[in-house]
This record gives sequence, structure tokens and C-alpha cells, in this order.
Amino acid sequence: MVLTLSRHQLVSLLAGSFLALSPAVHAAKNPLSPVPVTMADGHSPGIKAETCTEGGEDFGSIHDGDFVFFKGYDFDSGVAGFQARLASSRASTIEIHLDSAGGPLIGKLPVPNTGGWQNWENVSCTVDNTQAGVRDVYLVFRGAPRVALVNLESIVFLKTIVTTGITPPDLSGRLDRADDGEPQATHAWGMPENGFTDDFRDGLAHWTAAGFKSGAAALDGSSGILADGGANAFAYTPNVYINKTDTGGEWRTMAEASLSADVIASGSDSRPGLGFTSTDGRRSIYVTLDPQGGCLEAWRKLGDGPALLIRRHPKLPTDRLPQTDLPGPWTVTAGQKYRMKLDWSPYSNALLVFLYDSKGATVTSFRTVIDLPAARRPLLVNSGGPSAFGNVKFDPKLDSWEFHWEWKKEPVLTPDVCNPAVWRGPDGRFYMMWRKFGADTYHGIASSADGVHWDRVTDQAIKCTGDMNVVVDPFGDGKWYVTPGGDNAPWWTCDGADQFRHWTQSPLKLGSIYGNCRIQEIIDTKRYPQLAPISLGGANFRFIAYTEDWGRMPTPHTVVLLSNNLTSWVLANPDPVIPPSELFWGEKGNAIGSAYPLPDGNILIASCSCTHEGYTGAPEPSNVSAIADGRRPWKIQRLGTLPDAPVSRENVWYEGPNFGTAFIYDPKSDTLFFYGGFHDYNIGMMRIRHFLGKGK
Repeated sequence: MVLTLSRHQLVSLLAGSFLALSPAVHAAKNPLSPVPVTMADGHSPGIKAETCTEGGEDFGSIHDGDFVFFKGYDFDSGVAGFQARLASSRASTIEIHLDSAGGPLIGKLPVPNTGGWQNWENVSCTVDNTQAGVRDVYLVFRGAPRVALVNLESIVFLKTIVTTGITPPDLSGRLDRADDGEPQATHAWGMPENGFTDDFRDGLAHWTAAGFKSGAAALDGSSGILADGGANAFAYTPNVYINKTDTGGEWRTMAEASLSADVIASGSDSRPGLGFTSTDGRRSIYVTLDPQGGCLEAWRKLGDGPALLIRRHPKLPTDRLPQTDLPGPWTVTAGQKYRMKLDWSPYSNALLVFLYDSKGATVTSFRTVIDLPAARRPLLVNSGGPSAFGNVKFDPKLDSWEFHWEWKKEPVLTPDVCNPAVWRGPDGRFYMMWRKFGADTYHGIASSADGVHWDRVTDQAIKCTGDMNVVVDPFGDGKWYVTPGGDNAPWWTCDGADQFRHWTQSPLKLGSIYGNCRIQEIIDTKRYPQLAPISLGGANFRFIAYTEDWGRMPTPHTVVLLSNNLTSWVLANPDPVIPPSELFWGEKGNAIGSAYPLPDGNILIASCSCTHEGYTGAPEPSNVSAIADGRRPWKIQRLGTLPDAPVSRENVWYEGPNFGTAFIYDPKSDTLFFYGGFHDYNIGMMRIRHFLGKGK
């Protein structure tokens, strides 16, 4: 059923959500650099420094309720864990809070009995790594009363972490339950599918609101709505949302949308903003203008808890934003009209924020990770003082693709596998060569009758490394050719007998690929009637190769090579196919993982697009769709904004994809399959059903 709340209930649920003040700004420090605890910015008066057997000093005399704090850590590069070097003769717990001793709890570190007060060990735990911005860190000690709990030497945050039986914080308040009574659909991306616009000519007729004053406040002559600036100024749409599309037991469809509006903060205390909220109004994400602080702020609200600052942009008042041509630091100006736009994908946890001036020029943009899949209904918020809103637009077809990706809820092959390459065998079955995760190891073979359910054939087909590429019968000898794709790597061949168990190293070498790391995808134009040989410099070339390079800036990137014999190559264009950009999910770099010809002769690309922001702290790639010109495959015609699969996160197998990808089309079912070495070393898959029917 759909939960309906009264105005009084909504006010109670959201009261105070939009008046949270920004924490103090300090000089930013790197949380990934180890810090001796004696360099803390403050601590409880009873804590004492003492000589450490490992050199220097440690903190001792730590009791229940004591705390140590460190100011100004910059978490925007992402962290996944926390580690302390400690010693103790009894078990206890260290709570990790942000901003104050009672601030957001991001993790709990269990302190073991190490066998003595100077027997030092490194102990780690996972943390809630969606917290970002420049934050203060408070360590609060919990344990038996009136006795010393632990000696502490140093601390550091971690980019990645392997848990050791440690229970992470309870984050259940973020989750979107599988069956929460909301309508489901198999093809819709939003309700209504075409979104909506609202200029408030009818007031707030289509919104559930509290604290807003309806009216015709002028936004350069257009109709608008004036918020009264109270503590409870919010409005959301009860019947319009990003559709949570669950297409059956095994599958889920990615959902995304764009929400935009004209916004004016009438005074320095005004905090107008946009966001998304859950059906019951209890879980929200939103971004607000802050004229007083001269910044944008991204917030998350869970249940009855306080609103939590996730990201401030710019992080420090002195930061100059490279997107602007304005002299000096950029600021938000009260009384000026801006157009704010939020691109949000609940299942990818990815939020992109854009701010435009009154002439439509981009002022700034940023992205952050906010893990709240329940937040799917358009939301307007305001606090502190009057603000004006107008021309609200909700678009549930953010990238306007003619097909819809579905991702499978369970891996198709596991564990410790990555870098799939997929083809059809002479028996009509699907075959996959996959790489055992790790260096200098084997590639195995799996097979499938339907492309969805896979069985291992052998774990030891070829002993080599790298992302595998498969080319079907390039020389008319009826054989399949495979190469790991690096400079001068060998080509291996097989005739498909015995389910591709046995491969032979051929005398052919891949040749020079201009210092690139490896070839990620090879397209044989001869196999597709919609393609023609690529014309370059007066010559025609049969094979297109997308190559990945992490060694030259910008990293990672991809360039296109052309060949007629798979052994000698021409560099088609030295520029990256998809250069980094602040305007989509790939501002660090974009390495093309796979490509497949579309019916119109252009090429669908899966770009492993990397961002400086990520759950693991590392710039893990996520698949972003793009379409390249089939005649000039180094030219991008269309580029997606947000990932097609969930953003990489530690200990969640499907959140990637990383470690290579592969396309294959099945004409029998009219389905395009996509396979990726998803995070935690599983091979997962996505698909586009009714591919030639454009996904309808």
C-alpha cells in the first residue's frame, strides 16, 4: 500500500531537517596519512601522553567516555575503513564520530586484548564512507567503567579494507525495501514516464507541502512560489517519482532522473534547494544554496535523525573553482537567480549537481556519493529566510536512451573471476573466457545455453594475464583467436572442439600498440553488414581496436587503433576517445571496456569511467554508456551522464563494474548481453531486452 501522512506528521518527521548549520571549516588534511595520536587537536583532560616502546609517545589513561579529536580532514576522495595502532589488556570499543563527540557515527572499532599495554597491533574496521567534505574526527572510547581501556599510538583512514569479523555500522535506514507497496513497472522509468514541469500557476496543487507560501513571486517575470523561510519549508510530489522497476525475480532496472528549478535565495540566511525523498518523507537527499557560506551543500536525512552534511562545494571558502572564469573565489549571491539541476541515480548512489547562471552558462558542478535508494520523489526545501522557486522540471529519462539496462541481482560466475570475453561456439552455445583474479595465473572457460546461467568448463585454459579479446574466424580458417592485448602479446587459437578447453599459441604476435596498456575490444567490421571498413589516410582498415592506457595522462583513457591483419596497427587518433569531464561520471578518466555495433552502423560503448569520488576511496570505474560514430569510431556522438550499474562499493559484489567487460548479442531472444568483472571478483551481467526493438 502507499503510505499517506498528515501535514502534522510530515512536519514532525522533517522538522529541523533543513536548518542544520554547516560545521566549522578548517585547513584540510589527508585522512589517508597516518597521524600519531599525540598530534591530536584536543582530548579529554584525563588522557595522558607516555613513552611508547616503539618510539615516541602514545596516549594512555583512557577511560570510558573519554575522547580524542582531530580537526579538518578532507574526506572527498573517499575512505572505506579506519585503522588504529593500539595496545590493551582488556576488550573495549572506539567509536568514530564526525564533527563532534555526539556527531554522526561512521564506525565502531572493537579493541581486542593484545596481551599487554605495550603489545602493539593494527586493528581496523569499516566505516560509513558516504560522508564527505572537510570534517572533524572524534574518537570516543567505550568500555568498562573506572578502568583504563586502551593505549593508542596512531590512526589512519583506509581506501580499501578486508574486514576481519568486524560488524559495520547499522545503515539499514538507507535501504529501499524490495516490496514497500509502491507500484512496479517493467518498462517505465518514472511516473509519469515523460516527467513533468511545474511553473506553479496553480499554486502547490501537485505537491504535498508544509511551510511554503503559494504565490506568484516573480522570477524574471515568470510565475513562481515564495517559500516563507520557516524551519519546515518543504514540498514533494506524492504521485511522481523515479520508478523502482523490478522486472522479475532475477532482475532490476537501473533508475535515474534529473530535477531542475530556478532558485533565488532572497537573503543571506535563505537556504533554498532541491532533492529527492522517500514515499513517507522520512529519508531524503537534497542540495541547498548557502549565500552566507558562499557554497553549495549536499545533505542526507534518515528517519528521525538529524540532517547530515555529506558534501560542501567548494570545500573551503578559499577554493577557486576551475570551471569559472570569474576572478577570485566563486560564491553564491543572494538575490540572484540560478538554475539548479540534480542528476540522481538511486541504485548507483550517484548524485551530480549543476548550477547555471541566469543566462544558462554553467557556474559550477560537482558530484558526490549519497547512498539512499529510497529517495526517489522530487523535493523542494528551504529554511532560514524567503526564497523563490520556478520552472521546476522532472525528467525520468535522464540520458534519453532508446533501450533500458537491467542488471542481474546475482553473479553469473563466482568467485575470484574477472575480465570476461564472450562469444558463440560452433555448437550454438555461449562461451566465456574469464581471468582468475591475480597475476600470472590461468584463464578459464565457462559455457551457457541462454547467456544467463553459466557452468564452468575448465579453470585452466590458457596461462597468461590481461583482459582477453576474442576475434571469430578473422583469417577464414574457422578458428577463434584470443589475445591478452598487450604489446607484442601472442595470439592463441582454438577450433571450438571439446568446449574450447584446449588452445594453441600461434606464431602471430599482436605487435606494437603504441605503448598502451592493452586492447580492450576488437571489432571486425567484416562481420557486421551495417559497418564498413574505416577509411583513414587514403587506406581502408577492417579491424577497430579500443585500447586502454593508465600510463599517460589523462588516466585512464582510450585511443583507437586500426589494422587489417591483427599484427600491425595504425594510431587513428592520439586524443582520448572520451576525455575526462566535470559534466558526467568520469571526471578522472575513461577507459573503454567493450563496444558493439548498433543497427544504425554506430557503435555502443561501455566506458569504465573513473571518478575521484568512490566508496572504496579508489577511483573505481563504473560503466557509462556512449555511442561512437561507426565511420570515425574515435568520435563520440552521445555520452551518458550517470553509471548504468551501481557505483563500486566494498563488499557488495554487483557494485562496479570493474576488471573488464564484454558485449554479445543473441538474435534468438533479441537481447544484448553485457558482462563485467564486478567488484569483489565476481562476473555479473546486465542486458537490454528487445534490443532491435529498441528496448520496448
